[in-house]
Amino acid sequence: MQASDPDPTQDAEGHKIDTGVSLDRNGSTAVLTTHGEFDALTTPQLQTAIQQTFEKAPEALVVDLTRVTFFGSAAIAALVEARQLAGEQTALRLAVAPYLDRTLKLIGLEGVFELFTSVEEALAADDG
Repeated sequence: MQASDPDPTQDAEGHKIDTGVSLDRNGSTAVLTTHGEFDALTTPQLQTAIQQTFEKAPEALVVDLTRVTFFGSAAIAALVEARQLAGEQTALRLAVAPYLDRTLKLIGLEGVFELFTSVEEALAADDG
């Protein structure tokens, strides 16, 4: 990284941005839990986690976005890519915060993703 390159772990004022992705399993369902801000600099972390998860061929992938405070266009594009990677073999479910639910619906992606208000609700969709 050059001196002029932005630091993806800090905001414009130099404050630390805590952004992360972790993977858990719930039976045959993979659960990616995320938190923080996902913009052009931090979205590659999300993309890598999604790609690595699909390599394990789960029956379903639940992406927990309930603790995400910012989700930029690069991150939305990563979700669209995830939908394409999932194909017919893997159910892709998103647990989203209210602001992100509104955003995804406003840009016409409501029919592309299964949207839920919590991870528990998304996991329960397996039982339905």
